[in-house]
Amino acid sequence: MILFDFAKRAYQAAFSPPTPAKRDDAIRIGLLGASTIAPIALITPAKSHPEVIVVAVAARDRERARQYAKKYNIPIVHDTYQDILNDPSIDAIYIALPNALHYEWALRSIQAGKHVLLEKPSCSNAEEALRLFKHPLVTRPNAPVLLEAFHYQFHPAWQTFLSLVHKVPWDGAVEHVHSQQHLPKGYLSRDDIRFQYSLSGGCLMDLATYPLSCVRQVLGRGEHLRPVEVRHRPLPPAPDGTVAEPQIDVGISATYVTDSGKSAKIEGDLASAGEYPFLPASLSKALPRFKWPMTEATLAEATIEERDDGLHHYVQRKVTLWNHLIPTIYHRIDVCDKHTLRREGEIITTWNETKYVKAYSWPKGDVRSNTYQEWWTTWRCQLEEFVNRIKGRAGSGVWIDGDESIAQMEAIDETYDQAGLMPRPTSAYQV
Repeated sequence: MILFDFAKRAYQAAFSPPTPAKRDDAIRIGLLGASTIAPIALITPAKSHPEVIVVAVAARDRERARQYAKKYNIPIVHDTYQDILNDPSIDAIYIALPNALHYEWALRSIQAGKHVLLEKPSCSNAEEALRLFKHPLVTRPNAPVLLEAFHYQFHPAWQTFLSLVHKVPWDGAVEHVHSQQHLPKGYLSRDDIRFQYSLSGGCLMDLATYPLSCVRQVLGRGEHLRPVEVRHRPLPPAPDGTVAEPQIDVGISATYVTDSGKSAKIEGDLASAGEYPFLPASLSKALPRFKWPMTEATLAEATIEERDDGLHHYVQRKVTLWNHLIPTIYHRIDVCDKHTLRREGEIITTWNETKYVKAYSWPKGDVRSNTYQEWWTTWRCQLEEFVNRIKGRAGSGVWIDGDESIAQMEAIDETYDQAGLMPRPTSAYQV
């Protein structure tokens, strides 16, 4: 039964989502860029949403845009990005351009009166993020909707994980958070845009921005992460010994502390390799390595009982979410409560109580479970809330506002500064 459920979710999510009839007031979305992420992030999710139609695409190369449109059944091909914005039939824009172009084209889209679903990271640096999300056109009443696409946050698995961390039956606060995400070596080519500083590349500007977002989510908005140790792995030299992109981080790890004494650690790698102890080191380092995306929160030990005989009962919770990025296919939340009995500071006994939780939709009885489906991907959940916000509906209550996007970019800049790397370059586009 478990295998059948897995196969059904995977098939519906990736290959055959239901395709309801589109409503007359469906939101018509145009794509800036013929990106590799759009099919999974928007085009496929849109098929199952009765209020969304992907109607147009533009790319730097019109022929590439034409072939892309043919492959994904997109009816309109525009010559330029600006032509997409000038099209009065288009309501919203999806931006999956290189990071260096996010600020300019998000702002141009807002100026054109279009709603914007903006791939993460929202901008190249905190200065751009502040300009964008505090722009009068964005903050005015009835402004177009602008959403940074941290899709994982919209899935019930992530929200269930947060509730298991923060809603405990005793007074236990988060003490430490660890999050990691890796791509195996060889997945990206050396000339990938992620390895180009001028395009605002780098691991922290791509894959590692997820772990940073995750630990910030767990610690909460009131906590400012101060990086205390940051290590990065640069691009290896070219065969001739030159290093073309000295500001690029291929892999990065960072530890943080907050003013309240909490701590966090992130790990990200765009070319993860090695750690095969049964092989020679030279061979091990050449082989790709796979690691599950993971976020783990450790709570401070709390007292739950003080008995008259001097025996004190303590508990400490650790919650781990495996595969927060693609939870629809598979995920697991491990909740481990470590119990300790002490008398006059001496440990009498300890034991663990562990349970495993999964959340493919909202709990039964929750009104949101009437809408959300178990096969929905994180991107489909995100699209649901993007549409709800445009339509003025309450939705699930999950949202990423401008202040959060600004704070994320500030954390990225501070981490790069601690690593001895420069923030990504600011766009010359001015309003």
